[in-house]
Amino acid sequence: MVSTRLSIVASTICAVALSACGNSEEPKAAAPPPEHGIFVSSSDCASTDKLTIEQCGQAIDQAIAEHNAQATVYTSLRLCEAKEGPERCDKIGTNQYRVRVQAFFVTMSDPPTAVPLYAPHGSTAAFRSPSNQELSVVDESLKMSRAAMTIANENSRLPEPNSDGGAGLGAAAADIH
Repeated sequence: MVSTRLSIVASTICAVALSACGNSEEPKAAAPPPEHGIFVSSSDCASTDKLTIEQCGQAIDQAIAEHNAQATVYTSLRLCEAKEGPERCDKIGTNQYRVRVQAFFVTMSDPPTAVPLYAPHGSTAAFRSPSNQELSVVDESLKMSRAAMTIANENSRLPEPNSDGGAGLGAAAADIH
């Protein structure tokens, strides 16, 4: 009886020991963070050979939909340019203007994502995200296409918006939707 108990205990210990041996998984290396880039079109994005033109196109289409849904609509070009700056607005309908999309910030992940980019509020060689984060041409962590670099450099030559950010518009500011 004692030998039966000893053999059961010994069998249990061996089973536990053997099961612990099989669970020696090595920790997996963390995947490298996705690359980011600034591009002006899906073909511009695909030229990096990191994503296909279809992947770039889908991400950019989502960014355009975000822009169409969330960008402020102004009732006149004057109001739009007072807030966004001269030469930074597009007409989108009768008495409707919105900040112009200049490029796209693309995250080369699976699936890829994109965010619309606008001219910065100052005269700098950069772009501005919808959350007003400035993305400079000197940021070496970003892949920036030649076309995007050209547009960003042109931004440094654009006149700045009103220094009061449009606050001096008074009652006319109520026209903003």
